[in-house]
Amino acid sequence: MSTPASHPLKGADSTAISDWLAASLNTPGNAHRQWAETTVAGLALGRRFAAVRLEDQLVYAVAVSSPAMTTASTVLGALGGPIIHAPHSRRFYALVPASPPGHVLGPHAEYLGLGCFLGVPRVGDDQPDELASYWFVPMTRPGALCDPNRVLDLVETGTAVLNRMTES
Repeated sequence: MSTPASHPLKGADSTAISDWLAASLNTPGNAHRQWAETTVAGLALGRRFAAVRLEDQLVYAVAVSSPAMTTASTVLGALGGPIIHAPHSRRFYALVPASPPGHVLGPHAEYLGLGCFLGVPRVGDDQPDELASYWFVPMTRPGALCDPNRVLDLVETGTAVLNRMTES
């Protein structure tokens, strides 16, 4: 699996992004402490941002089904925002604005909003690891999130491909 090229952040950019993410908690210092101690912080979803959990197989199905989208990097890069990969659970998490979709996303994707927490890696941790979550597509600035319509298109396309594969 290939990952997009890393985009080195300046210290001020990295700090601004970390502070923006940490502000999802009532006590942002807790996130900074978790990042310092364990490299991943449990952040609250649904107020500042939300996430769409995508099964690896959904993303890979889109990648192999489209000549223009030949890798997971290309597929996820087209979402226009930050993506976290959790290799241990074989899931991607697209960070999106905190507004729930109007319908159920299907068996291979789930919207995570109010009442949910997500393990978010330290800003800058963008190298694949067998166990630890990392930024597959790094956040480039505070508040820069994935386009929810593109995420929905990915889910619909991937679900259709997986359904065709199981019918064959």
